[in-house]
Amino acid sequence: MTTVSRPALLATLSELDRRKTELEMLCDALTSCPVGDPVTAPRPVLSSPQHGFVTTTIWLSSWLEEAWKASMKYLLGQALRVEVDPAEAERFRHVLGRLRTFFAHNLDPGNTRDRGTRDTCYAWFKDACGSRVPGDDQWERCLEALLESALRCLQLAIEVARAIERHADGVTLSSMWRDRLSRTDVVVNYLGELQRSAGDLGCEGLNLNQIRDRYSRRWAEALSLIPASADLDTATTRRMEQALLAETGRLLPVTAADVMERLALSPGESVEVALRLGQVLYSLKPTLDRSSLLDGLVENWDQLKGQ
Repeated sequence: MTTVSRPALLATLSELDRRKTELEMLCDALTSCPVGDPVTAPRPVLSSPQHGFVTTTIWLSSWLEEAWKASMKYLLGQALRVEVDPAEAERFRHVLGRLRTFFAHNLDPGNTRDRGTRDTCYAWFKDACGSRVPGDDQWERCLEALLESALRCLQLAIEVARAIERHADGVTLSSMWRDRLSRTDVVVNYLGELQRSAGDLGCEGLNLNQIRDRYSRRWAEALSLIPASADLDTATTRRMEQALLAETGRLLPVTAADVMERLALSPGESVEVALRLGQVLYSLKPTLDRSSLLDGLVENWDQLKGQ
């Protein structure tokens, strides 16, 4: 049974439950879809402040950043459109993710991203309790701050949902919300699709399992954003083929600086296009050296510009 050292903590948890039900009902009313997956992570154990903080961090992250990710991301993404400021909620979502990483992973202080995670958490602790490394008597204040921030984030999401309901484009915005949710349950056989695309492209010798593992998260994110009316098979195939082409692309003997100098280009999109053209030329004739490839780029670039 959950125990709590201060009634205020239990009261905030109770308010989170109430707001959770409110957003579930709003989502059902506006989209006829569940707001997200069931939250299977165990509820926080508040028998001690430090342990309570860790279990609350994991529970909130599993709920707001995993089970309800599609709805939270959509609502906060639409906040400015319905004249709601999402800044505080977005900051909390970022910190919550860093706190989850801080407690659940072994961080390398020499790694730039891991160093950033540590510094973000230290700064948050400092704001919450007055110390970058909370002591035994400071964890309760951190726990209070975490629960209160989560509550404000959820309240803001509810505020956006109610603003969508009142908005002149409320029907369209609700349909967009439904589209986002309808894609979260799509199950794509990434390995099977990769095998088919690899066969179409004649790609051999690739470790498709590794490619799937590297790209699956970004594929899921991209596919969750396409409209429900879109052709999912076509969208999936395009992403598979794009990944395979990126994996099989040869390392060019020229750099962006070489291309800018030879074609007299300024930094920007044209340089990227020129490098892609270089990839095509190099794929057709992989024996080209740096000088020959640049010559070929000049010739074909001028022809394309003249069309």
